[in-house]
Amino acid sequence: MKTKSETSQGGQVFDLAIGETAVFRLKDGTSRRIKLVEVNEPRCLVRGVIRFPEITIDVDDERTKIPAGLYNLPQLVNGVKIGCSITHAMAEILKKQSDWRAFDKDARIRCWGPDEPLFGTPPLVYPVKQRWFATMTQMTNERTCVGSGELPLNKPGEYIYYHDGMDIGGHDKAVPVVAAHGGKVMSCGNEVASDHDENGWDLRYDRVVIRDDSGWYYLYSHLDMLSPALKAGDHIKAGDFIGVLGKEGSSGGWGHLHFSIRSLQPSGRYGEVDGYPFLVEAYLNEHPGELLACARPHLVAAVGETVELDGSRSICDGGKITSFRWNLHDGKIVDGIKAAKVYQQEGLYSEMLTVRDNRGKEDVDFCVVQILPPDATPEKTPPSMNLTCYPTENIHVGQPVAFKVRTFFKEEFSANKGGEEIWDFGDGTTATSCSDPDNPRWNVILTYGDSKNSDYAERWHAYDKPGRYIVTVRRTGKNHLTAMAQVKVDVAKKRN
Repeated sequence: MKTKSETSQGGQVFDLAIGETAVFRLKDGTSRRIKLVEVNEPRCLVRGVIRFPEITIDVDDERTKIPAGLYNLPQLVNGVKIGCSITHAMAEILKKQSDWRAFDKDARIRCWGPDEPLFGTPPLVYPVKQRWFATMTQMTNERTCVGSGELPLNKPGEYIYYHDGMDIGGHDKAVPVVAAHGGKVMSCGNEVASDHDENGWDLRYDRVVIRDDSGWYYLYSHLDMLSPALKAGDHIKAGDFIGVLGKEGSSGGWGHLHFSIRSLQPSGRYGEVDGYPFLVEAYLNEHPGELLACARPHLVAAVGETVELDGSRSICDGGKITSFRWNLHDGKIVDGIKAAKVYQQEGLYSEMLTVRDNRGKEDVDFCVVQILPPDATPEKTPPSMNLTCYPTENIHVGQPVAFKVRTFFKEEFSANKGGEEIWDFGDGTTATSCSDPDNPRWNVILTYGDSKNSDYAERWHAYDKPGRYIVTVRRTGKNHLTAMAQVKVDVAKKRN
């Protein structure tokens, strides 16, 4: 039996084996006995990987299921907020490459009192200067869906990458990145502080690592540019400028900030922290009262298999969601938190969720659905796609917005490369482009300047009227399979 008497920064963490009990003491002097009853780690039909792990816990005779990671917030169970970050089978697979989680048991749970902040005081600062879910993301325990992450066949014994940390997609070379928490700069590019240790991350030119006074480490990776004012050994404050979001290092070729948190775990080793709940809290502290639609994580299935779209992870701060609507790529509309869909052809699809609350607010999000062949046959494997825009906030009528798209035909699937991106800006305007071109007529446009950036195609567009616009891009490869991606653009009236 494990006992903790007070909540530390980020809640109290327990690593439990099935049948083991932890005692969590609340600040009012009462306690709760939390028992791990069961771990469920179902594998999908197409790739044989764990998609939606969950645990069953018993809190003083109140039993419930808790999902592990994947855009889920802690649940209130018998007076305790509880979240689960990792389960046994996923951790064992990850250990084949690195002991990222520093975890040896069946489930890791994090607990808070019912009214306690998730991170603590002060809370984190949201590290990217853009709106929530501006484009694709990859959060804790999610398989990588951008590039070719989901495409290769998972053979017995092959390493499977369940994502650690949080990938926040954005327009590379444009989005400012700031410190989520103050502390000492342990490494800045390839420079290190005098007391640099091995509890952080390996050095890399596109990385910044900060350690706070509690011994927690914060990683900012794939930066296109590091702040010239930032030096290893410096002490910085939360909100200080660190650099610009990019696609450097091992980014997979798509623009995003990889943001990770590492702290001392119950195993006595430093390991990854599921920071998604802290990011949600940080964003809502800076944007109180927001309605945040969530159609994520991405989904993977085979032709003929039923896919369940789920909007239950959406968040309404200070209100209540009153309706959910799914606008599917084929024109069908389904009302409800969940929608079932069967796909008849391989492809990369984007399905739009619209949520409304009791205050009249509305928000949309997109679920990426990959329909893949179970045998990973290249002829039946669609491309993948990444679409971004900038700015994502405070856009006004007549203001140009920059869009970038990249269609991925990677590795053994490169023979499918072909076609062009077809743009629909949502206001009746269309355009074409060709990222990663194999057609000579595009080369003049895309090889001008820095050849490293010729993989994305860029288009600019301005809107004549205020409103919400859904931008859709499609591209069909030589195997006649299509990838599509969507982003939303909210346009306000022109400034006076």
